[in-house]
Amino acid sequence: MTSPTVLITGASRGIGREVARVLLADGWHVIAGVRDPATAPPRTQVETVDMADARSIDALAQRLRERDQRIDVLVNNAGIYRAGNRELWNVNVLGPLRLTRALAPLLARGGKVVMVTSGLGQRSAQSAALVKRLSDPTLNLDALEKLAMEAPGGYGASKAALNVMARLFAAALRPRAILVNAVSPGWARTDMGGAGAPLSVEEGAASVLWAVKLPPDGPTGGVFEHGRPME
Repeated sequence: MTSPTVLITGASRGIGREVARVLLADGWHVIAGVRDPATAPPRTQVETVDMADARSIDALAQRLRERDQRIDVLVNNAGIYRAGNRELWNVNVLGPLRLTRALAPLLARGGKVVMVTSGLGQRSAQSAALVKRLSDPTLNLDALEKLAMEAPGGYGASKAALNVMARLFAAALRPRAILVNAVSPGWARTDMGGAGAPLSVEEGAASVLWAVKLPPDGPTGGVFEHGRPME
């Protein structure tokens, strides 16, 4: 039996690295999407990608297409917290949107896409203006991409947009039985979360792994933390 393949962005540290470690131990083939190949977890297929750079994303997708690489699960984990709005939206929103769109043809039927989000992205925490735009029933992926180019808000706003992106991709990929969900690892002790966070990296990664290992009849288009709906 062929081992399932997962591509994890931001796999060099924190939640992404722990998800990679667990899946490697479970026999998965792990593709580590990292900016610096030297930081990739051992025993992974290392692929250089800068999620803020559309050309880097396109180059990654082209390399994988040339190898006819099948991907069972895509984990859009790469994200940044402290930066200007433009950089935040480039990495946290435009990066996952462009990568998921580029790799969609390589996703196996019945596969999964996991958008790693945050509790700060809950819709109730956003401005009324952003909520109105994200709630527009005519919103599609092209319109979301245009919104992201405006970078209308900070970290939480970018994650709110990522949550909506999960719903939009879930609808687009439903004919191929691909499950797409946004998942928060919770406040974990990573470089981003800090040493005072209540959850270990392992506990945070477990939330993401729940979505990676969903059964074929699992939920799609939702926002979850530790297997529980957040919105």
